[in-house]
Amino acid sequence: MSKEARHVDSSENIPLADLEVVVVDLETTGFYPDHGDAIISIGAVAMRGEKLLLGDSFYTLVNPGRTIPPHVRSLTGITDEMTADAPDLPEALSRFFRFAGDRPLVAHHSRHEREFFRSALWKTSRRPLTHRILDTMLLIRLLSNPVGNGSLDVLCAQHNIPISRRHHAYCDAVAAGTLWSKYLKKAQQAGYTNLREVYEALR
Repeated sequence: MSKEARHVDSSENIPLADLEVVVVDLETTGFYPDHGDAIISIGAVAMRGEKLLLGDSFYTLVNPGRTIPPHVRSLTGITDEMTADAPDLPEALSRFFRFAGDRPLVAHHSRHEREFFRSALWKTSRRPLTHRILDTMLLIRLLSNPVGNGSLDVLCAQHNIPISRRHHAYCDAVAAGTLWSKYLKKAQQAGYTNLREVYEALR
């Protein structure tokens, strides 16, 4: 949290009610992009303040250029046959970042998305990841005492948020966005007006 708080951009001063973000989720072949794991799908939904903009959404399969492990096929439902004709990594990244534009990204336990995007951008174009990535846990830890590691399943169950299809990148992004919305409301009710105030409270 403290490292994230040191990154300053104009989004810090935008009122929480007007903050535009893109909530994103990745499905991958594993957890370690530097050891050969790869992105197999990207799902995202835009938000303005507390409102999910379901008409402003994104989803693509990605050809990982490698075999998808059996346990990942079982977990995600994504097979080698499904990704064979999918966009390759450079094309998928280009489409996603055109969709995101200059809006900050939000992810649940964002380290996964940050590491894979960082690795993928460097691998494909030698570019650094410049997007701010906000973690849903930023607000959750500020405003509550999450149980355990604050898994998406547990937090959504606690707040009666349905996940229509777990481990589907778009469905998980919608669930994470709904969770972000609930805590954005809580933050405003607690008197926080922008991200700068949230970061200052966490220092």
